[in-house]
Amino acid sequence: MSLPLEPVIALYDALTTPIPFLVSLGLPVSTLDVVGSLRLALAVQQMKFALRMQALKQAASEGKEKDGESAAPSFPEDSALSSIWAMLVIVYGGELFVSSFVSQPPSFFTSGTGPTLFTLAHYVISAIMTYAPGILPLDPSLKWELPLSIFDAFTRSMLLCSIGPPTILGHRSVTISDSPAALLWTSTIMANGGFFIVNMFNMLSPTGWSVQTPPELRPGGWASLDLLSAPFITSLFATLTQSQSTWRSAAATAGNYVSAFNVTTPEGSMSGEKPIPGNGGLDDDTARAICTVVLITMFTGRAVKNFGGLPALRRLLGIGESKIKTQ
Repeated sequence: MSLPLEPVIALYDALTTPIPFLVSLGLPVSTLDVVGSLRLALAVQQMKFALRMQALKQAASEGKEKDGESAAPSFPEDSALSSIWAMLVIVYGGELFVSSFVSQPPSFFTSGTGPTLFTLAHYVISAIMTYAPGILPLDPSLKWELPLSIFDAFTRSMLLCSIGPPTILGHRSVTISDSPAALLWTSTIMANGGFFIVNMFNMLSPTGWSVQTPPELRPGGWASLDLLSAPFITSLFATLTQSQSTWRSAAATAGNYVSAFNVTTPEGSMSGEKPIPGNGGLDDDTARAICTVVLITMFTGRAVKNFGGLPALRRLLGIGESKIKTQ
């Protein structure tokens, strides 16, 4: 195991350890689960706020007037249930589709822990925004998104390496368990299917639901980082762990150029043969740590790009300020 990965693995172990107090209350969740649910609840509120501001600007630009004065647009009253519903669709929408394909019940059918956690997260974030409005931002900024993007990398690598792949790799059918297409489609749908549904039905709009073309299907939408990173990270993880015969062959080829893939491939890598856990490759924790580092690079780069680029990053870190003051 490479030394630089040890802190990542140790941090993952700490984040995924169940919190004893919540376990005693019947919620066997970890720090990663709790913070991740709060992060999603905050993101949903920020998206709803942005759409509301966009609707207000659009109404103002259309110049609608009433009795000679600008008429403020009226929106249906927002409800907690609409936000909770959107969160649950984001989290479980993709899983619901995948479950129907592989004939397995979705996780929320067998455990109410997840839906309960996300519901509580919504009320916590709503209470903070109501009674302490200055603590959490409604407008995303680099100051917040840069550190949150690092945490997002941990939650996304968990989904793409530890939640999605076992659905396929542990399937009773050899045809499915050794299918690279099934593996990549599962990760892509589970990571993006929920947002796809929410965007298609415009669930976060202040004016109510309506059918629209999701951003992923608009010009250039296929190139979004969230959409492309899902199959890329899962394929990287599968190649590092050599979890299917196709990826064992890919690892053998990549090992000629990258030492991380240069692991002796054991016998039994014929196509159609059910993979045996531990057959060559890196262990899951090490491979997931590598994927996490890649995702951190992707997500922090996106945050910097979306919120002012390198000049904004320099201002945030205070780089160059002392030089300007001395001049």
